[in-house]
Amino acid sequence: MKCSKEKHGLYLHIPFCRSKCKYCHFYSENISNSGEDFYIYLEGLQKEVEYFRQYNFKFETLYVGGGTPNALEPNQLALILSIVHEKLELSDVIEKSIELNPEFVDVNLLNLLIKFGFNRISLGVQSFVDTELEFLGRNHNSKKVYEAYNLIKKYNFKNVNIDLIFAFSGQTTESFEYSLWKACELDPTHISTYTMTFEKPAKENLENKNETITINMIRVRDKILAKYGFLRYEISNFAKKGYECMHNMKYWLRQYYVGLGPSASGFSIDGDKEFRYTNPTSIQLYAKGIRDIEILSEEQKLMEEIFLNIRTRYGWKTERNFITIALSKFQGLLRAKNNALILTDDGLLVADQLALKILELYEDYKKGIEI
Repeated sequence: MKCSKEKHGLYLHIPFCRSKCKYCHFYSENISNSGEDFYIYLEGLQKEVEYFRQYNFKFETLYVGGGTPNALEPNQLALILSIVHEKLELSDVIEKSIELNPEFVDVNLLNLLIKFGFNRISLGVQSFVDTELEFLGRNHNSKKVYEAYNLIKKYNFKNVNIDLIFAFSGQTTESFEYSLWKACELDPTHISTYTMTFEKPAKENLENKNETITINMIRVRDKILAKYGFLRYEISNFAKKGYECMHNMKYWLRQYYVGLGPSASGFSIDGDKEFRYTNPTSIQLYAKGIRDIEILSEEQKLMEEIFLNIRTRYGWKTERNFITIALSKFQGLLRAKNNALILTDDGLLVADQLALKILELYEDYKKGIEI
């Protein structure tokens, strides 16, 4: 599924949860303790939407994340969604995604999502092993996953992603394999598999430190998902044909998007200058309209292009001469197709380090330095 460069993506961050998972580094507040914060958030969102309204952007995708969007009561979520839908031009939106936690999925929620035209759900499963879910600090068990998934399918949502986490302390290759099989048996259209990484302000570092186990898990994952017809189109993301996440592809292909909400970021262009902005990780500061803006240099653009594009199955398009040089320099880690450098299976294991080396090599190549 291809995205249009002419239309923006729209991300909406809802920074509320019922409780904080040990490993989570995304900004959120406890909804049970922040009744006042909710209305401050609404005030900030209204201001931000009015600000972007003046640009008359056409949007192609909407992605609602968090936090836990469905930790809110349906009437609270409806207030947030109404602000965005009433003030911004969303008639061209093809894909509307929302992240949901299994324990809060019910009939009222799904009816609300249908009303607002959502056609893609990302279900935060993380594992099908109950002891692992408890260890991670999740508030659901595997039984609740099945109940939520079956209800989602009953309401005719055809495009469903399942999120899984792997390579965390105590998890085995066998238990991850079990979660993969269970996810595939539900027959979703998309599966995201993220390695456990530690970033502040997460409460605990739950990373598995054994690189060999992590690599084994990756090999097992790729084999199982391929067997069930999932195509890897980005390092961590697999989809049935035609069900790639359009919104996330905008990030990886360096297409423009607007981010709404505290801690959200955006990427756009003003005249001939590309810029990124980031909202503060505070509801109070966000409501004051504060944001950090950075104009991108040509060096930054090149770095982003390589680091983001190389993650995808499309790779990074570049000159044929440089492709020949890179293939020779990084044998076994890269392949070429349609004038693009694409990671091999071995290259995927060292993607970030390899992207940095490609960047350095390309800079030398453009300077005419003998390689």
